[in-house]
Amino acid sequence: MTPGELPAVFAAGWALPKPDAFLDHFRPVIAPDATFVQPMFPDARGIAAIEDMFRKLFALFPDASLTVVGGAVQGDTVYIESTCTVTLGRKPARFDVCDRFTVADGAIRTRRSFSDPLPLLLTGLRRPSAWPRLIRSRIS
Repeated sequence: MTPGELPAVFAAGWALPKPDAFLDHFRPVIAPDATFVQPMFPDARGIAAIEDMFRKLFALFPDASLTVVGGAVQGDTVYIESTCTVTLGRKPARFDVCDRFTVADGAIRTRRSFSDPLPLLLTGLRRPSAWPRLIRSRIS
């Protein structure tokens, strides 16, 4: 996979059922020693830790969907801007995300996700029916 191919691979992966088909899609394009960083989760190093992080994310937000808004490629660095939608308290909640990837030797080496979780957390606090799931979730 080249850096220029990643945006299409990314969008195709997010269109798949979560978590298994999603993980099956991405596993072949993630380097064995890759590092993924995103807000509210510990850094994940290696495929097993990355898969664990996404399983926790999809346990918290089973209906998470993502729409790619735009992107840019510069050398081996890929930026993908997206809007993520999840259900909190039986209503949709949306937030913006920008992921920065490094692609080398045909695989994702690093991913750093940039988003502000505060609006999502505040939405959860305003929807009491979401509290039990948020309290039961164990991100770390």
